[in-house]
Amino acid sequence: MANSLLPEALVGEFFGVGSVGDSDLRTPVEYVKRLKLPYAFQMTGLREEDMIRQFGALIDGFEEEDDYILDVNLSAFREMLEDDSSLIPDEEHAHGLYMMMDDDHYEFFKTQQTAPATMCFSTLDSDGKRLVSKNMFQFYTALMSRIARGQVEHLSSHCDNIVLCQDDPALGFVIQKVESGEVGDLTVDSIIRATDGIYPAKAIPSYHYCDDWRLLERDGTHILWASTPKIAHLDLVSYPPDISSEQAEMLNVFMEKGGGLALGVLPNVDDSYSKSVIETLRENLKQSLQKFQNSGVSLELLSANSMLSTQCGLSRATPKLSKEIHKRSKEYPSVFRETVARFL
Repeated sequence: MANSLLPEALVGEFFGVGSVGDSDLRTPVEYVKRLKLPYAFQMTGLREEDMIRQFGALIDGFEEEDDYILDVNLSAFREMLEDDSSLIPDEEHAHGLYMMMDDDHYEFFKTQQTAPATMCFSTLDSDGKRLVSKNMFQFYTALMSRIARGQVEHLSSHCDNIVLCQDDPALGFVIQKVESGEVGDLTVDSIIRATDGIYPAKAIPSYHYCDDWRLLERDGTHILWASTPKIAHLDLVSYPPDISSEQAEMLNVFMEKGGGLALGVLPNVDDSYSKSVIETLRENLKQSLQKFQNSGVSLELLSANSMLSTQCGLSRATPKLSKEIHKRSKEYPSVFRETVARFL
């Protein structure tokens, strides 16, 4: 088995997706800093920290007053592709990226940014057409590559190991457009290869697709498990791991090649909790592990290559739940070890 991308010290620890349910900027700093894997939290309640706006604002001519409108002329297109200088959102658009760096040094730190496919799907031209095309995908790939470099450069003086996660919630919609023939000059393979190419060499790659990860199978393979090894976040609350034996074997190979998982077994909204955070974690993790095992996934591999997480970000959670999930995270590794041990 190849060396795992997931450091041993992070196995069973909490993987924060990014957004937190809070309105006071100082509050998340206190509980996020205590994590084994602290992260550049996002306050999506702030207009400027929307996952499209915070990066689109770096583009000249990006209109954010209502819908995300962008008309790119040939000059701007060439400039984006030819200029390889680093970019980074300012503090107004990424408070956590700056506030977490105040006189602190971290062994591990996570940041995130939106993947180019989702940037394409989420922006429109002035006629209201979604910017899903080969040219605009190249444009956004160049933009997000520059931002990835900018983030890593910004964090490097404060962090020994940087996890860079690409959030790609709209990938499925883009794939639908490609496969329907609506976007004839773009292929699924080229999207995945280009997205994988964004990660800087110094970063530990990670990926978050918040839709049904089980359905990313195409032509006898699985888009995610066949891609470059990375830490893949999975929503296991909405999409339990009832998968085919073929996909289970692909997932095993993914982990054998060094890939890791962030198991999204904790709900991200208050109404989904009838028991404590720890009791909910135990129950949901047990159920997920049983389903993984029944499908043919190696729990030996999974036990050495997994973190624990919420099913998605915490933007819809109350400040109380956000704080509780983070506060109790010190107990997660022992819960993980104890629960997995029952299956081995």
